[in-house]
Amino acid sequence: MSEIKKGLNLPAIKKGGELTKPTKKEISSFDLNKKSAVSSIIKSETSSVQKDILKEESGLDLVLVGDLTTSMVEYHKLLKNKFKVLCKELFAMIPNMRIGIIFYLDHDSHLPYVTRVCKLSKDIEHLYNFIESTPVSLEGNDTFDEAVEDAFNDIVNLNWREVGSRSIVLFGDAQPHEPEENKHHYNYFELTKRMFQNKIVVNSVYCGNEGYSDEQLQRLTNVDVGNFSERVSRLGHPNFFSWVANVTGGMVLGVQNIEDLVDIIKASAAKDSGHLDELEKNMKATSPNKLKLIEVARRAEQRKKLGGDEKKMLK
Repeated sequence: MSEIKKGLNLPAIKKGGELTKPTKKEISSFDLNKKSAVSSIIKSETSSVQKDILKEESGLDLVLVGDLTTSMVEYHKLLKNKFKVLCKELFAMIPNMRIGIIFYLDHDSHLPYVTRVCKLSKDIEHLYNFIESTPVSLEGNDTFDEAVEDAFNDIVNLNWREVGSRSIVLFGDAQPHEPEENKHHYNYFELTKRMFQNKIVVNSVYCGNEGYSDEQLQRLTNVDVGNFSERVSRLGHPNFFSWVANVTGGMVLGVQNIEDLVDIIKASAAKDSGHLDELEKNMKATSPNKLKLIEVARRAEQRKKLGGDEKKMLK
C-alpha cells in the first residue's frame, strides 16, 4: 500500500492548472494542522468544562459547632427561632453555600450523647429538623471541661468539598479535655493543627460571663496564625477560645447579648467567603449598630494575611 493510501484520503491538489496527488510532505503538514486544530478545540472545551465544575464545586462550607450543655440552652433556642431566616439570608448572599452542624455535650454516662453531627448540606429543612430534634442537656456534668475535642474530631472527618472556603463558628463557654482525660484520647491541639492544614478557619464565640472585650479576648492567647511550634494545654476557658481562633486565622468574639450570635455567624460567613463588603452595605442600611462586627472581621482578615504579626498591622 502506498503512502498516499495510508493517509487521510485527501483530495487532489491543483498545481499549475492540473490536478495532482498531494506529496508526502504536504500530507504530513495537513495532518499536523488538523491535529493542532482538533487539539485546540479539545483544550478549549476541556477548559470550559473544568471552569463549570469549579464554579459548581466552589463556594463556602460553613459549620456551626455548639456546646448544648445546661449553660447554653438559650443559644439552642435562639438557633431554633432564627435558623431558617439566617439560612435564607446567607444563601442569598453566598452562592453555592453549604451548612453543617455539630452539637456537643460531654462524656458523662447520664448525658444523651457526646456529639451529634449533621453533614454539610443545602437543605434548610433538613438542617432545621436536626436542630429541632437535638436535645440540650438539662443536667450538669462532672467536669468543668466539655467534649470540644470530640467535636473537633468530627470536624476533620466531615464531608468537606475539595474546592472552596471552609469556615467554623464555634460557640461555647468551656475548654476541651486534655488527651489523657477523654475516652478516645483525642488531642485538640493536633486536631486544630489538622484543621489549619486543611484550610479550615475557626471563628470562636466565647459565651462566658466574664465580660471580656473583643480586643481583650484576641490578646489572651495571641499566637501567630499557623504557629503550632509550642504545645498548649490547660489554657482556661476564654484563653482556649482566643487561641483556637488566632492560630487558625479566625476571629474571636465575646457575646454581650445572646442574639449577637446570629450576626456573628453572618459576619464569619461573609469574611471567609469574601462577601464582607456586601454584608457591610446591608448592615449600614438595616442595623448600623452592628458594624463593629465588620471591623473585627476585617482585622482578622488582615491578621491572617500578615501571619498574625500585630506590629505589621500597626504600621
